[in-house]
Amino acid sequence: MRGDENHLVYADAPVTVPFDGQGLPNQRMTWVQNGELQNLDYSRYWADRQGTRPTGFPSGWYMAGGNSTVDEMIRSTERGLLLTRFWYIRGVDPRTILYTGLTRDGTFLIENGEISHPVKNFRWNESPIFMLNNIEMMGEPVRISSGESSGLTNAVVVPPLKVRDFTFTSLSDAI
Repeated sequence: MRGDENHLVYADAPVTVPFDGQGLPNQRMTWVQNGELQNLDYSRYWADRQGTRPTGFPSGWYMAGGNSTVDEMIRSTERGLLLTRFWYIRGVDPRTILYTGLTRDGTFLIENGEISHPVKNFRWNESPIFMLNNIEMMGEPVRISSGESSGLTNAVVVPPLKVRDFTFTSLSDAI
């Protein structure tokens, strides 16, 4: 990851739930700072295999941001996509930290610095490590909904991002 001082990602669980699904206490944990990986997630099983202590499953994500606006990101884009939400995110390969998911609730084509029209949703496959390396612009962090239902969700505070070379794999009929 590039050594950007704005690359700070941490989990801070007190605003969500006190324990994870394994009964481990949630705690503040810095994952990325100044563009460098600081900690890894260790389940009880993996911590035992590695001779370390379990961390608990990350909860209450926060990512620092920048001062760009979404309008500035759009104006600076010759051709790209504006995504308003990721949904149905699932792990694919824990070794490479590869995830898959869908776009949802508004996906738009940007041409010559303007939103030209809505497009179908996409399935994507991407590693957050590659995504963090490809950030071009960041906005002020905002709280978003992180759940797929109206039930209990984790608190997630992230900035809008302009990212190059994000990997879309197919069209989706999701709406």
